[in-house]
Amino acid sequence: MKNANTSNKSSSLEHEDKVIQLQFNKVFNEFFKQPFTMKMVSVQTQIDRANICWYCRNLRKTKRIAAVKKGICPVTKHRAIYWTTNPNLFPINPQLNLF
Repeated sequence: MKNANTSNKSSSLEHEDKVIQLQFNKVFNEFFKQPFTMKMVSVQTQIDRANICWYCRNLRKTKRIAAVKKGICPVTKHRAIYWTTNPNLFPINPQLNLF
């Protein structure tokens, strides 16, 4: 009986991992196309904005996403940050590296 339960749990976890990886890739690709706000990506991909915030957090930690500009989000009509994962669009850092 325990084996059946463990098997179901592990396959469920594998499925969740695949879903998370698919969502992450989808979010990364949307931000790569052109700079978007998180809410814009949420509307386009049908992925919960909270998940997108989590993925962006991970991308920021690994320096694979950058804020390009601040502007008015066309979805929320509020001030928002436009993000990109395209390294060609990353802003140039004027500060010199000392170390």
